[in-house]
Amino acid sequence: MTTPSTQDDANTWEPTILQVLDQFVPICKRFTIWAKELASPEKPLTELASEQVQNLCTSVARLSTQATAPGRGPAEDEQLWQILTRCKTQLFETVSLLSFVAKAEQSGQEGALNELYARRFILDSGTYTNTPPSHGRVDGMIRLGLDLKGIIATLASDTPAALLTPATTSKRFQQQEPKISDLLHGASKLVSPRHVHSYESIAETPYYVLDPAGEAYSGSYGTVQKVVHKHTGEHLAMKTFHSVFSNKQRKKILREIGILEVCDHQNIVRFIQAFSTEDDDQAIRLVMSPWAPYTLLRFLHSSDVKRKNRCPWFQPDSAPSSCHIYRIMYELADAVGWLHGHGIKHKDIKPENILLHQEASEFPTALVTDVGVSKIYKPGGSTNFIKSTYVYLAPEQHAMKESSLRSDVWQLGCCFAEVLAVAKSGFSGYVKLYESYNREEEDCACSIALEYPSFSAAFGALCMRGSAAQKKAYAVTVGMLELEPQDRPTIDLVKGVLSEMPGVTKKA
Repeated sequence: MTTPSTQDDANTWEPTILQVLDQFVPICKRFTIWAKELASPEKPLTELASEQVQNLCTSVARLSTQATAPGRGPAEDEQLWQILTRCKTQLFETVSLLSFVAKAEQSGQEGALNELYARRFILDSGTYTNTPPSHGRVDGMIRLGLDLKGIIATLASDTPAALLTPATTSKRFQQQEPKISDLLHGASKLVSPRHVHSYESIAETPYYVLDPAGEAYSGSYGTVQKVVHKHTGEHLAMKTFHSVFSNKQRKKILREIGILEVCDHQNIVRFIQAFSTEDDDQAIRLVMSPWAPYTLLRFLHSSDVKRKNRCPWFQPDSAPSSCHIYRIMYELADAVGWLHGHGIKHKDIKPENILLHQEASEFPTALVTDVGVSKIYKPGGSTNFIKSTYVYLAPEQHAMKESSLRSDVWQLGCCFAEVLAVAKSGFSGYVKLYESYNREEEDCACSIALEYPSFSAAFGALCMRGSAAQKKAYAVTVGMLELEPQDRPTIDLVKGVLSEMPGVTKKA
């Protein structure tokens, strides 16, 4: 279809628009009734569906107004065409969303994850822009396409068309029905949330391990090693969960998959695929991008010589080196800000869960990883305080009071303090800060929050003085470490301050 350009075309255009409106209006009425009956603040997925229905109704109302306006010219017809196209798109999205809502869990953490999944993979909200198509989904689609090709080839075998009868055609379809059913089931699973693909063996997967005994690191309840995508050559990280035999374990892993697959930020590791194999059915593997084995913890723990070998750009108390540090801090704040903006609380921010990608390059990239204990945050909702790392627990988490997104700000502030100590004084700075809360005395609590007076004093002695930029970095970190959560800045305020630091805007 094209936009009409002549008066004769316009005469045929008018009834087409009116016919479309006659179809749209009753659909909108039915959808609106459904939305009013089922929408609930306790079920974010139904709230999203209600919002989508309202958007569709608004577009249809605009279409009606534009279509019935007197004296339209070519410009108005072009606008009318654009509105009609948008209405059709929204109708398709709405039907897809309502179909998803009818089958998906609507309440609790699962419902909240499904709402984020629907925003990303069903609605064209413009919220997600960074992540390219997942290799895992593409590979799965290719496999389904090959299966479909085989079915079609069988149905269209070399029997001459003249000899085909309804009976023989029906028989062929009946013979292929199990394969067709499996194909449709596979396609449905492939586009469903938290999907774990099944292969016969590792050899059948699109990945191979370069060096099984090579460099690896541990994540939450799993070991991470480097794999290479067979078709693209991209180096990826594969996290393996072994001995997954209980529903509780599987549910926890699926939660991590659910968080990862909705994340779309350049400073958060990117989910590629989750899979299991028939020859090792008690293991679940998560593939992520990029491969970045060098953690912030290793950066902090390394001797000055080893750190310099791994990160040539780093030199303690150096202005150029500090610019790299400030950019890393900003990237981490930006990543946590993205999580918080989508209602996700990380809960376990620590140097071990921060990666430095291409750490030897001129512009190393900080990446937030390991969302194994992350959750969709709901004010007043329940929380499990012991699932975060003890050393970095916020004061309110130690006290088992309500934990909020500001607890993430505290944990990130702890990481910033350790990074700034190393940036100022190298390994000796880290040791001084570490020993301020991890002393040998029997009464030492070995937690930054519970040993805050000595930690704060050591941090101040190391980082309070210096250039204007160093003082600003110190000040924003001190603010993040306020003992009362309401006194801490939001992550957006932290990001705003860090965005003005030298070196932050220089990354291409």
